[in-house]
Amino acid sequence: MEPGRPGGRRDMDGDAGRLGSIFRILKAMNRVRSLDALLTLLARETSESIGAERSTVFIFDRARNALWSVVAEGLDRQIWLDADRGLAGHVLRTGATLITPDVSLDLRFDSSVDRSTGFTTRNALTVPIRDTRGEVTGVFQAVNKKGGVFTPGDADFLEAVAAEAGVTIENVSLYEKRRRMLESLIQALAYSIEARDPMTAGHSGNVMKYAGGISRAMGLSGAVVREIEYAALLHDYGKIGVPDAILRKPDPLDAAETEVMRSHVEQTGRILNAIEFEEDLESVARFALEHHERMDGSGYPSGLPGDAISLGGRIIAVADVFEALTAKRHYRDPMSVRDALASIRGEAGAAFDPAVVQALETYLYGGSGDS
Repeated sequence: MEPGRPGGRRDMDGDAGRLGSIFRILKAMNRVRSLDALLTLLARETSESIGAERSTVFIFDRARNALWSVVAEGLDRQIWLDADRGLAGHVLRTGATLITPDVSLDLRFDSSVDRSTGFTTRNALTVPIRDTRGEVTGVFQAVNKKGGVFTPGDADFLEAVAAEAGVTIENVSLYEKRRRMLESLIQALAYSIEARDPMTAGHSGNVMKYAGGISRAMGLSGAVVREIEYAALLHDYGKIGVPDAILRKPDPLDAAETEVMRSHVEQTGRILNAIEFEEDLESVARFALEHHERMDGSGYPSGLPGDAISLGGRIIAVADVFEALTAKRHYRDPMSVRDALASIRGEAGAAFDPAVVQALETYLYGGSGDS
């Protein structure tokens, strides 16, 4: 038996508890997309499993040559550490795990954080976090072992957690970077259409805002709301193929021009279907394609009735019309919010989903009915 390790039944119970923690951590890594949420869970499970008073996850910021706390249990603010100082800095530089039984006896200990927070660190366990290339990208630190000092067994556990965390941090960071890139691309696509007609500039962004508000008023999940918002932002992208003479005509369109304008919906569908969206955005094209369908089947391009229209399509339909009615156009002045809502309410059941219309009213007035 290793010195400092508990034996017998207590050891078995501790191993079982740590195994349960590992299972919970691995399960979370497969489903959590938020880096903060994931690391908060890792810190909590670590503290509970090895009996630490608190745990902190530091990420290395190369530009500042500093370590910053993504998660710091017991604190409501970030900690910034000089990467060349302290126990964490030492582990970052050497890539070696460090068990410090008494920090007051270790000259590498930097007490500045304790002084600024009023906390007292007695002992510490600090391990490196590595990415898939083996490069140290951060530090995982547990402090103040309850009832003793940290053991090699505690270090083994924290190293296992840090190894999984390093890979997951890298994956989540790449996901977030890809998501930001996608969002900026979608914004650029929407802007490229609106730039063709200053009169309708801001239309897609406003439709996205209303569609998001309606979706949240209906209690839809964050993932579905995001999908609907993206579709709303791109719902008119097919207008890239509509001639300026029709798109910017100051008077109402004639029958032939109306058909050309209506063709933008199918063009939108073709363009968006050609984009390989990630799995949780796979309905963006369908939602955008169906925003001109109507509940009574009189819409276009497919004449879908009722529930055959996707919920996203029904929501964007209401958001699109409400935005258009309340905005200035070449051939008319804007309606008031009250009049626009009354107009849409008058078509509930025929053109629009009554539940969506009600959700628009809830979004606009907070459910007070003061319209």
